[in-house]
Amino acid sequence: MTERILLILILAFSLFSCSDSESLKGNWIKSSSFEGERRSGAVSFVIGDYAYVGTGCTGTKEGDSNDSPWFVEYKCLKSFYKYSLEDGWTKIMSEFPGEARTEAVAFIANGKAYVGSGVNINDERLADFYEFDPTTGIWNPNPIDMTNGPSARQGAVAFSINDIGYVGTGYGFIEDDDRCNLKDFYKFENGIWSKVNFDNEDGERTRNSTAFVINNKAYIVSGENNMRQVWEYDPASITNTFNGWSRKKNLHKDNRWENVMRTQAVSFVINDKGYITTGHIGKLLRDVWEYDPILDHWEEKTPLELEINSRTDAVAFSLDNRGFITTGTLPGSGYYFDDTWEFNPVMDQDDNDN
Repeated sequence: MTERILLILILAFSLFSCSDSESLKGNWIKSSSFEGERRSGAVSFVIGDYAYVGTGCTGTKEGDSNDSPWFVEYKCLKSFYKYSLEDGWTKIMSEFPGEARTEAVAFIANGKAYVGSGVNINDERLADFYEFDPTTGIWNPNPIDMTNGPSARQGAVAFSINDIGYVGTGYGFIEDDDRCNLKDFYKFENGIWSKVNFDNEDGERTRNSTAFVINNKAYIVSGENNMRQVWEYDPASITNTFNGWSRKKNLHKDNRWENVMRTQAVSFVINDKGYITTGHIGKLLRDVWEYDPILDHWEEKTPLELEINSRTDAVAFSLDNRGFITTGTLPGSGYYFDDTWEFNPVMDQDDNDN
C-alpha cells in the first residue's frame, strides 16, 4: 500500500472520529520527538524527573529513506529511552536484558523499576520481570524471583501505590490454558510476590485496559471484554470483609459516557484528575476524557488536534504534573509513530502553537 493511500486513511479515521470541540477545553502542544525507533506496544514508567519508554514492536524500514515511517518485517525491541522536561529524549545505554517483547508492563517498587510480561516475536507469552536501577542506569541481568507471581501474559495493566507494584488482567495462561482473558491481580512488595484478592463476581476478565493512580488509589478503565466498567483499588481500605476493590459508575449512555469506552488506549494524571485518549472501539478514537474521582464523573475535553495522528498502543506518562503521549501505531498499516505531545487541560485549543 502506498504512502499516499495510507495518509488518506489516516485523515479519514481522524475526521470520522472527531467531535465538535469548539466548546471543549484543553490544548495539545508538540514536544520533542521520541529519539529511538518508532514503535508501538511499549511500556513507560516515571522515576524522579525522568520518564522512561522502551520495549515494544516495530519493523524494518521500507525503501532507502531514513525518514520513512513505513515499516515491514515486524520485530520486537529491547531499547529504552528517557525523557526530561529540560533535555528531551536520551538513550539508556544499558539494554533491557530479557527477550525483546511487546505489550509488556512496568511498575515502580522500592525506588526501582520493574519491566516484564508481554509477548515475543514468536507469539509466546512471557512471565519474567527485570529490575532497573535509575541511580546507576543499569538493568540487573538476572530476572527477579517470580514465585507466587503473575503467569505469562500480554496486554496486562500495572501500577504502583506507596512503592508497591501491582500487575493484573491481560491475555495469557489460566489453569494451563493459553489465550484467555484474565482478571487475577498480584502485588510485588519487598521483593516478594503475593496474590491480590479480586474475586468480585461482576468483575470481567479483560485485557488492554488502561490504569492510572490518584491519591494512592488505582483506577482501571475499559478494555476488551470490560468496556463499560471502571474499577477503583484502594489498598488502605482493605479489611477482613472488604478487599479494597470498588466498582465505579458504568460507562454507558445513561451516564452519557459511552464514548469513554475503548481498548488499547493511554491515560495520565494532571492535578488529581485522570485523562484517557487514543485507542479504538470499532474505529480509531481521538476524543479525550477527564475523570474526577471525587465526583466519579467523566467530562469530555478537546480531542487530539488534526496534526496528531489517530493511533493505538501508544504510551503516556505524567511529569511535573504535566501529561504526555508518544509512539503508537495505525493498526494494520505498518505505520509507527515517534511524535510526542503534551496536553494542557485548562488552556483553550490553539491550532497555531505547533
